[in-house]
This record gives sequence, C-alpha cells and structure tokens, in this order.
Amino acid sequence: MDMRDAEITPSTVELGGVPITFTDPEMRRCPFSAYHKLREEQPVYKDPVSGNYILTRYKDVRKAAMNTKTLSCKTGIIQTRKSEISEQIDRMFQEQGYLPMDTLVTNDPPDHRLYRALVDKAFTREKVDSLEPQIERAVAEIIDGFIDVEEVDFFDAFAMRLPLTVFTEILGVTDRDIDKFKRWNDMSLETSNPALAPERELELVPAVIELQQYLAKNVERVRAAPDHSLLSTLVHANVDGRSLDMRELISILWLLFLAGGETTANAIAGGMAILIERPELADEIRADSAKLDAFVEEVLRIKAPATTMFRRVTADMEIGGVAIPEGSIIETRFGAANLDPDVFPDPEVLDLERENSRAHLTFGAGIHMCIGNQLARGELKASFRQLVERMHNFRAARGEASFAYTSTYVAYGLTKLWLSFDRR
Repeated sequence: MDMRDAEITPSTVELGGVPITFTDPEMRRCPFSAYHKLREEQPVYKDPVSGNYILTRYKDVRKAAMNTKTLSCKTGIIQTRKSEISEQIDRMFQEQGYLPMDTLVTNDPPDHRLYRALVDKAFTREKVDSLEPQIERAVAEIIDGFIDVEEVDFFDAFAMRLPLTVFTEILGVTDRDIDKFKRWNDMSLETSNPALAPERELELVPAVIELQQYLAKNVERVRAAPDHSLLSTLVHANVDGRSLDMRELISILWLLFLAGGETTANAIAGGMAILIERPELADEIRADSAKLDAFVEEVLRIKAPATTMFRRVTADMEIGGVAIPEGSIIETRFGAANLDPDVFPDPEVLDLERENSRAHLTFGAGIHMCIGNQLARGELKASFRQLVERMHNFRAARGEASFAYTSTYVAYGLTKLWLSFDRR
C-alpha cells in the first residue's frame, strides 16, 4: 500500500477538556462516552499515550478480528509479554515455573490450528453440556450461602465465585479456595496492561508462577489417573499423533483461567445491574423462559466484559482512511462495536425482541472466536434462571455507592455490587 493514499491523519480527541486515552484508569472504568465520541469523530483513533490505534466501529472491529493476514495476534502484550525487563522475567519463569508461549489468543496460523484442534477436543458440545448439572448445583449452593442476608456484595459472593467454581469443575478438583483463585485471577489480568510499570510487572510474576505450579500438579494427576474432567480430556487429546506438552498445557490453561473467570463474572454482575435498573425484565423472564436466552445475549452485548484485544500490523495498511504503519498495535474495541447504532438501533437499551443481538462481538469473530463461549452462556443462563426464580425486587443496597468498576485494561465491569432483594 502507498501510505500517501490514506487521507485521514489521526489527531487527539478530547472529552470534557481531557484527551481521550485508555491508559487513564478512570476512562477505563466508564469508557462509553469516549467510545461514542470516537465513533462519531475519529473511529480509527491513535491513543496519544499508548500509541495504539483504537477501533470503535462494528465494521472495522469485525473486519480486523477476521484478518489473520496483516494483523498478527503475536503482540508481546498478553502472555508472551515483551518489555525492558523481559529477559529477567523469562529467567524467573524458566527457573521456577513455565515460560509462557503463544498458543490460542496470541497465536497465528498455521500454528494456531493445531492448538485449536487439540483444545476443541476438550470443549465439544457434549463435554460442555456435561457440566450443566455441576453448574446448576454450584449456582444453587452459592445462592444458598447469601439468600438470608439483608445485603450482599453480589460481585464477590456470586458473580466471581461461580466462574471460579466452574474452573475447579474443569480441573476436576475438590480444592475450592476461591479467594486464592481470585488473587491469581486479579494479578494475572493486571499483566495485560500495556502501560504496566516494570517494577509492578516483577511483583506479579510470582503469583503467575504459583498458579502455574498448581495447574502443573493437576496435569500430572490426570496424566497418571485419567478421569472425566475437561482437564483430563485436554491432557490426553491427540491430533495426528501430537499431544500437548506441559509448557503448552500451562499456557493454554492459564489463558482459559483468565478468559473464563473475570469476564464471565463481569457479565453476570452487569446483568444484575440491568435488573436493578429495569426490574420488569425479571418479570418477563419468569413469565416466559424463552426470554432468558435473549436477556443473556443482550447482557453480553451491552456489558461486553472482554472490552478489547490487540493486534500487531505486519505490513503498512489502511483502516477507515487512516494509514497505519507496519509494527503498530491496533485495539479491537468490542465494547464499542457492540454499541454501534448503525448495527444495533438504540444500542444501550436491552431489548428482548432484538433480532440481531447474537451478532455481538463479545466473543470475537473468526478463528479466534472464544472457545469457551458456550460455557459462559451456560453459566449466565443458569445464574439468571435461578436468581429470578428465587428472588425478586433487586435493588442497589447502598445507592450509588453500591457500584465500583474495574480499571483493568482488557476488561470492563463491576468489582463491587452491593445488592438487596426479597426472597420469593
């Protein structure tokens, strides 16, 4: 491409007199005004701090997500992170744990195909469906734990606890120290911040290694004694005589842990926030169980918990008239694309009759479509089915102070939701 053909030169866009940059934690906590302004004024926007090109239109985000030719997932930001202290951190992983490697989300064809084929064997429809009784039981038990209290931090007591409990089902373990899993999850997610300070990066590595060692112990357990868990299926999966070694397994399991924990929790908490705002939706779901699927898809669209992913430009290219040079990082802002009014009229309104709600990009698109999307949908359906059956009159227990939002770079959602309700 001749870079002179591009007509638009990105310039800084301001919101309330402040330049829009997603390195700002406050902007990440509530990015929607920035999304709307960028989509209208500069849908391909060069972040003035990170230098990343931010995509906010549905058509651009989807096209980029599908592009495996000139947009590489090997960015050096997630899992195989590159920084000024990479050599020191790599030594720590090699000496005490397992050096992270590119497998699924951070990999490209043709290598990606092998890993996807192996992981697909563990996440078949049959395997995921077999978890349904455990998920339903986990939802019931977690609700039992707080249904008699006057108020509860719903995020901590339910939204985060459920996906982490489901992860223990995937591993086939009885160890359910959810606080430990939550700590591993929080610290692992923090490593995806492109503006992470080197000293903080060093502080996070021991927690990731601790998680790696826990996962490795369970891999060895099912290698020696196969069981019916998804972990065992993954460990023993074979494609053309090729199975996964320990380093590959640890990288994949770490990714599954991140993808299935915080993001699912954020979607569940986001759905509850909507029910607080619009209590009639709970009545509609109770009256017509078919509305549950529509509710879940709209929650996933509006509250997109995995709000962005990164791609590295491998050759000079143009998006929306903007020249983007080789080596640049672009961000596919799924949270913005899902609210594009050109695709979803009245995008911020949860509409149980919306015909194209499932067209959202919350799980990505193309070969990198989230492998756990059916599992996440199953967790959300089980959650809201039982929540509306057993409770009603959901309300914010502490007014505006009931809500606190994450500043994690790649995720959007609540970290606190103080909830009151009435038993049914």
